[in-house]
Amino acid sequence: MIKSLLPAATAVLTLLLASTPASAHAKLVGSTPAANATVSKVTSIALRFNEKVIASTVKAEVVMTGMPGMANHAPMKIPATPMMGKDGKSMTLAVKRALVPGTYKVKWAAAGADTHRMGSEFSFTVK
Repeated sequence: MIKSLLPAATAVLTLLLASTPASAHAKLVGSTPAANATVSKVTSIALRFNEKVIASTVKAEVVMTGMPGMANHAPMKIPATPMMGKDGKSMTLAVKRALVPGTYKVKWAAAGADTHRMGSEFSFTVK
């Protein structure tokens, strides 16, 4: 009897596993400026995600972490206006003035369709 139930149990288990949705988390797949890049002028920062993100969950900030000629520069938050892209997979952080030479860190957090908030950070340098 157990041998006759085995194929049916295997089929049911296969269907259950196949119908379980895979939950992917929102990830940053690119940015402009790119992570660890050295650039000459920055007036905005573009973030691109692997999937649509829920706009109300998106948080991002730009922090100046180093300034040429100033040892032990305290981190300084740079005001930036976030704007979601029409595709739901991109966001732009607009700054009022071009960033002055220094090292910057962008911190972000967002949730995709699975509603799990993910986040990370990357740095770039303005020369």
